[in-house]
Amino acid sequence: MSRIPIGIDLDGEGAHPAAWRAADHAPAELFTPARITARITAVDESGLGFATLPEFDPTASGGVGAGLDTIETASFAAASTSRIGLVPVVNAIHAEPYHLANQLNTLDWASRGRGGWLVRSVDSADIAAGYGREPHRDAADADEEARDVITAVRRLWDTWEDDVLIADQEGGRFLDLDRWHYADAVGGSFAIKGPGLLPRPPQGQLVVWADERGSALAASADIAVVSGRSLPQVIARSVAAAESGVPRRVASVEIALDARGETAADRLRSLDRDTEWAPGDRLRIVGTAAEAAERLAELAPHVDGIRLHPAVIDVDLAVIADELLPRLDAGGLLRAPLSGETLRDLFGLPRPANVFALVEENR
Repeated sequence: MSRIPIGIDLDGEGAHPAAWRAADHAPAELFTPARITARITAVDESGLGFATLPEFDPTASGGVGAGLDTIETASFAAASTSRIGLVPVVNAIHAEPYHLANQLNTLDWASRGRGGWLVRSVDSADIAAGYGREPHRDAADADEEARDVITAVRRLWDTWEDDVLIADQEGGRFLDLDRWHYADAVGGSFAIKGPGLLPRPPQGQLVVWADERGSALAASADIAVVSGRSLPQVIARSVAAAESGVPRRVASVEIALDARGETAADRLRSLDRDTEWAPGDRLRIVGTAAEAAERLAELAPHVDGIRLHPAVIDVDLAVIADELLPRLDAGGLLRAPLSGETLRDLFGLPRPANVFALVEENR
């Protein structure tokens, strides 16, 4: 059985809508630099392989009622980490691909190749109004724009070929202009002519993630995030994503563990008295670390990674690090990240060929 990376979703205080009530700090401290640094450092030292940073969803019931820019947060976190992959969730709808490409490229340079991008394709009248635009007619129309944005961002990353910087002092040339390209990226709502602002990312291109439920986006991704309320459902969706050609699949799993002298079930009952954690479209594991390890072992052979959504990050993360991950490691399941590895290395993804270099080779 192959070892796979296990990651975590850092959504507010946790996946439970009342998680903030069980956090180890006052609500106002969540977005302080010290709190962000402490949490991401704990994740980096735990053996977890990656962290996703979700966008704030104002329509969500309960939970934390605010959020930070996810790319800026990930770039800030890069300075205090050395192993963990950093994957901000960013909506592609109404985004300006030129700025988005440069921001994500900055993340990859700041993290030395540990950057990713989990693409959302969500629109509403409120979202569109924030950009001074009309909302899309339907989800298919929004997905088309998202695909255009992904394509444009990838082209912008490639506008600087790997060997473009020559620093030829005698010849008076800093760039090899034959390896510096105009993006010429056109979508339904944008047209971009020039190159990106930065040299090609350390990974060539950041690892692009997408939800498999939006299959139109998953086809443009390196990793499909698969879900399902039952184990057979998660496995079936992973198989379907693999058959569609998505290189890697990561399963999303909600988890609540026995901790601090309380059973996981008792912890959830206490939190549910404030706001119920209604079942969604994710497999949920509630119990001891040993029980969770057994359930994850059943899932692991069918996916290339697992993303955990802890009920309460401050409580469950310690048990994940101290009890769950060691069990998975002893069972030959955990692929822990190494210092100096890129996110592509962690998932065994090859460095992508530069689209402009390929065109030149095929002439």
